[in-house]
Amino acid sequence: MRTYFFGDLHGNAEALEACLRHMDRVRPDAALCLGDLVGWLPFGDRTLTRMRELDLPTVAGNHDLLVAGALTDFPEQIDRMQASAYNAGLLSTVPGAVEYLLSLPLSLEEKDFAVVHHSPFHLPSPGRVPTIHSFHYLDSRALGESLDLWRGYSRRLIFSGHDHDPAVFELSDGAEPRLENVKVYSPPPSGNLTISLKSGARYWVKGGSVGGPYRDGIPAANSVLYDSEAETVTLFRVPYPTRRLMEELTSHPFHRNLPTMKKYIELLSSTATDLSGPEPPREPS
Repeated sequence: MRTYFFGDLHGNAEALEACLRHMDRVRPDAALCLGDLVGWLPFGDRTLTRMRELDLPTVAGNHDLLVAGALTDFPEQIDRMQASAYNAGLLSTVPGAVEYLLSLPLSLEEKDFAVVHHSPFHLPSPGRVPTIHSFHYLDSRALGESLDLWRGYSRRLIFSGHDHDPAVFELSDGAEPRLENVKVYSPPPSGNLTISLKSGARYWVKGGSVGGPYRDGIPAANSVLYDSEAETVTLFRVPYPTRRLMEELTSHPFHRNLPTMKKYIELLSSTATDLSGPEPPREPS
């Protein structure tokens, strides 16, 4: 079984379409979305409409819930609140958009893996509603607090997004659940990274972001392929044309002034392309 994961679209339709074309080349057996269809970029209507057309299994991200009015953000996240408010107004003109976001589950489970936006260990118990505290980042503190639960978790693999920084965390079989025993694999700036899974080890796969902002400074759509028969996980960097996005953000009277968007525009300005780059190498089959 070959399963494709992608998420954190954040209104970036160009990156989403590049990711979908890449998925067509990979030809997986199934695909799942890691959440955050909307938020940050002021074009959430584009990615939400496209994802509703695709009707893929999707978990709710913090931005999805913020835009839908289900969460109250941290008070220091002023630019995120402003971006959420803008997208909430934008989506109010799209019939059924808010209802769709509110219908997304917080987690999905298969036989050997779980899918969440951030962490299965920070979600509320059944019947309780999530808060913004369910969506911290997987820094060393959060990972350290989760190690015992991760060691005893019912699924061997966790697939999540949220951090916008693609990586594979590995806790080997028999290793004590301590931070120094967690091995981290990160993809190169371009190209793919394939990890062969070790028997008995636990894996937490952070899928990065399709649409940005890119916290690792690499302006490419990120996605993941899990091959349960080959026992591999592959992290992809998918190039896409960024110049049009840069121009749209630069000319946007509201978002161009948000600190997070300013940094994103600076990154795109230094790397903007009109083409998606050379044809990628043949994908693993």
